[in-house]
Amino acid sequence: MQRICTSTGICRRWLQFRFLKSMSTSSSFSLDGKVALVTGSSAKDSIGFGIAESLAKRGCSLVLTGRRQPEMVKDVETTLKSKWNVHVDYIDADLSDMKSVDKLYTDIKKIHEQGVDILVNNAAVPLHVSPIESITLEHWEETLLVNLTAPFRLIQLHLPDMKIKGWARIVNINAISGLRGFPEVAPITSSKHGLNGLTKVVALESLGSGVTCNSICPGAVDTQSTRDFFKSTFEKLGISFDEENEKQALTQFNPSGQYVETEQVSELVAFLCSPAADQMTGTLLPIDAGLCAK
Repeated sequence: MQRICTSTGICRRWLQFRFLKSMSTSSSFSLDGKVALVTGSSAKDSIGFGIAESLAKRGCSLVLTGRRQPEMVKDVETTLKSKWNVHVDYIDADLSDMKSVDKLYTDIKKIHEQGVDILVNNAAVPLHVSPIESITLEHWEETLLVNLTAPFRLIQLHLPDMKIKGWARIVNINAISGLRGFPEVAPITSSKHGLNGLTKVVALESLGSGVTCNSICPGAVDTQSTRDFFKSTFEKLGISFDEENEKQALTQFNPSGQYVETEQVSELVAFLCSPAADQMTGTLLPIDAGLCAK
């Protein structure tokens, strides 16, 4: 080492080579032989599909789930299978019904006897704006069931198998409303705060087992559902949905004035499944375009 460093230029090039090699190794990790369950992944223009693709391109087998009938998801399955040459299954499930959640687990065990290695709790009830006085009990209960009770139950069912394997990843796709309060969105804000609490408890109860549990909290993500939400809100207010008004509304959620891209969320999920994240657990990770900095 001392002989190499007699020339500053050679030493610098050697260190640069080692750094680039280590970066290349950590970014090209493989998930061959791993199985991931991604909830809310039945539509192409969705965060769930993006997450599934990020895992698939690293060789991970997939179990997709949503409320759509299997024949309506064939294009999603075919795209992932043909593009990344991985095993893909789709199981329809209603996450507001715990009997359906339990059946999802037993159906997965029929396909993958040892269970899943990666659980991504991504499914959520769409954002609904309403003051507390106008929120129906049905909407409140459905939001908590899908956003919080279903992730709890899926973790409860899969965690024993994960601990036996000695390596697993649980990633809860949360929202910036899991870190901050917003008016007129009590159900989603309450459920997402609860999901972050669940993340911390699961992480603490899994220390030393090889299982990690983390939460990702995005701001407004560039999906059709986000744009539809802005559009419907503008229509209710009698405001035209043009580019200028959209950007002004967007900055209320994302101070940068730019959408969070689905790939940015999905690649963070993949990172949490990499060796570089082995000691990251119980973390709440915002991708919020600067909102939490304010």
